[in-house]
Formats: sequence, structure tokens, C-alpha cells
Amino acid sequence: MLFVPSTGYGEEPTDGGDNRERHYIERRRDQFPKDFAYFVYPIAGSIPGLGTAGGAGATVANIAQTNLDFTGFFIEGDFHATGMAITDLHIIPERLVFNGGWYTYRVSPMVFRRGINSSRDDYILPFFEGEATPVQLTLTFDGRRYEFYARFMNSSGSLTKVLDKYHNEFSNVDKSVHNVNSLNLGFTADITDDVQDPRRGARLEGVRRSTLEQQFMTSQFDVYDLNLTYYLPVGLSSTWAFNAFYSTAEKVAAATTDRTELQNALGLSCTGYTGQALTQCQTAQQQFLDDRVANNEFGTATWLGGTQRLRAYPNGRFFAGKAVFYGTELRLNLTDEKTLVDWYILHGLRTNFQLAFFGELGGVADSDAELHAILRPSYGVGFRALFSGVTIRLDLAFGDEGSQMQLFLDYPWSMFSVDRPG
Repeated sequence: MLFVPSTGYGEEPTDGGDNRERHYIERRRDQFPKDFAYFVYPIAGSIPGLGTAGGAGATVANIAQTNLDFTGFFIEGDFHATGMAITDLHIIPERLVFNGGWYTYRVSPMVFRRGINSSRDDYILPFFEGEATPVQLTLTFDGRRYEFYARFMNSSGSLTKVLDKYHNEFSNVDKSVHNVNSLNLGFTADITDDVQDPRRGARLEGVRRSTLEQQFMTSQFDVYDLNLTYYLPVGLSSTWAFNAFYSTAEKVAAATTDRTELQNALGLSCTGYTGQALTQCQTAQQQFLDDRVANNEFGTATWLGGTQRLRAYPNGRFFAGKAVFYGTELRLNLTDEKTLVDWYILHGLRTNFQLAFFGELGGVADSDAELHAILRPSYGVGFRALFSGVTIRLDLAFGDEGSQMQLFLDYPWSMFSVDRPG
């Protein structure tokens, strides 16, 4: 939600005039619109692995005939979030763009065990709360076809408690506040007919995700992500999208992999439990140490599951030192209207409603040699509504572990999203 680009829907020339270079794939609309729009809207979010929540948000787009947008939101339920953001502030018109935001959160995600063979019933529930401030500078060229960006995020948060899957609470959990600074450096090569709603062409994205300080008893890694999407036109206004994604963690600074040293340093203990509860606590503690040792040795690449990749599984369902993903999605546009909407709570340009059918495969492992050994499937159907700068989607997905329904913003296969802003 913090960095959704605002895009207008006029059909005027696409690259700013006849004096600019012609391209094999022309933009079908202006990529730097200044059409004023505003939205006041209810928010109903469903994110597998996090739960459901509801609230409200407001967006003002293209303020004072500029590209500047402002968004504020509040969400409460199984998870909590409040925040605000300014986006598309052009420091140098159509060349250097600033985005900035601030938000608070309170979440209790299901944290599963490491690896592609982990069980869905084997997890812990850490309760986090904190705040984060992301800022981004983007250099953009040639009508947003080529972009280079630096995204810095400062986050401050703490654990309030940790439960095992039986809802036994771990004792001696570190509840101190931790500050994390991260820097992401990335690029986009977008040879499509539109940034927000591409129907033909290809897009290549890459990013290096780095934490700037080594955390206590944790190895420091850089994570490299590469994302390629191809869009094949279908009929007059629909498209068939194909996506391939690869992620790998590369060690920068090592931490211990000694189990006893980790247990003592982290203060893990099952003191106070007896009988079955003691056995359950000890089992969960040993599994936590196993995963912590593996994380210090191999790192954690971008996970699979949730809103972006392998949508049939909860957020963070599969993770290891490396990840691979393949997806395809047929997007059928049901309407393609440009009718001006001018209601009390909504003013802007409506585009279209869309029906989607998708299939996905993904795998994780700690080595490239094992990465394709087991690929988990995900397939389903979705519905989308595209407004000025905002894509709202509802997906129903099926996989090895059942089905998941989610209501979310933006198309899938994104490098950044509301549930993973950094």
C-alpha cells in the first residue's frame, strides 16, 4: 500500500509527444498522469497465515495537477496496521522520484519450519509489534521503461510473546526493542505497454536486500531476487502472463551454529512446564534451534506462500536458503471503460474489471542442486477491479494443503508488497 504507483487512464499519446524515440512496444497511455482523483474506501483484508482484518483508507492522487499522491489507512482485526505515505514526489520531473511512508503494526504470523517438506501443522506463533519508516529514491528513464532505485527502511519492534502450536507460551523470551536498518538496491527494465496493467511485452526486475547491521547471534546475509514476467496479448484487451522468479541468500558475516551456545544466549527454557506440556515445549524448542542453526549456515531467501507466490499456502509457508517459482496467469478483461466516476467518496477514472485463472509451481532448498527436487503446486481463479493507481484483487487458490482465499492490493508476483515492504 505504501508505494503503489498512481496511473491515469487517458488514451493520449503514450510517451509524451512525437519528438521522442519510437519503440517496438509503445505505451498505451501516459505513465506520468496528473488527473486528480480521490478515494475513501473500506478495507477488508484476508492474508493467509496472518488472518483477516478490516478498516478504512483514503487516497488523494495527483494533488494540485502534479504526480504527488497521499494515502492514509487504518486496519484492525487478527492483525493491526496504521500508516501514511506520500508517493510520486518528483524532485526532478519524470527523472528523480521520492516515496516515503510510516506505519505501525501488530501481528502474530504463523512461522513454519524450514524447508519444502515442512508440515503445515508444525509452527509457532510469535507476537510482534513495532513501527517502520521506508523511504525510496527512484531514477527513471524513457517513460518509466528503465528504473534504478534505493530503498531504505528503519524498523523498530519487539516480541511480546511466543506460543507453540498448542498455545503454550515460551518463557524467557527476549522482549527488548530491536532496531533494524535495511537497504534495497534494485532495477526494473519494463518493456511493456503499461506499468500498472501490462498487456504485452516483458518486465525484468532485480533487487539486493541488505541489513546494515548484524543482529545478535544471527548470521548476516544479503538476499538477491530476480523476477522475469512476459505478457502475451489475448484478443483485443486481455493478456496471458508468464513469470519466473529466483531468490538466493549470500552470507556476509557468520554467527555461531553451536546449539548449546545459541540456547544459552537466547535464554530458551521450558522451566515451569510439567508432563505433556513440558514435552511439547522441549520439542518446539529443539525445532526452533534446528531452524536457527540452518538459518545461520544458509540464510533465508524470499519465502513462498501468501499473497505473491504460491497463493494456495499461508504467508511464509516455505523458506530456505534459495527459492524458485514459476507462474502463469490468464487475465480476461470483462470491461475496458474510461467512464468518469464522481461520487461523494470516489472521484477518478475507472478502468476495468478482470477475471483471472492461474497456475503456479514453487520450491525451496539450501542448495541449487536440490531446488527443483520438489515443487509445490498452486492454482485457482481471481477477480480484479482496476481503479486509478489501485488494483484490488480477490483470489481463491488450491494446493497440496487445501485452499486459501485472499483479498489484497496489486497484482501478484510483486517484488514489494504491503505484507513485505522491505
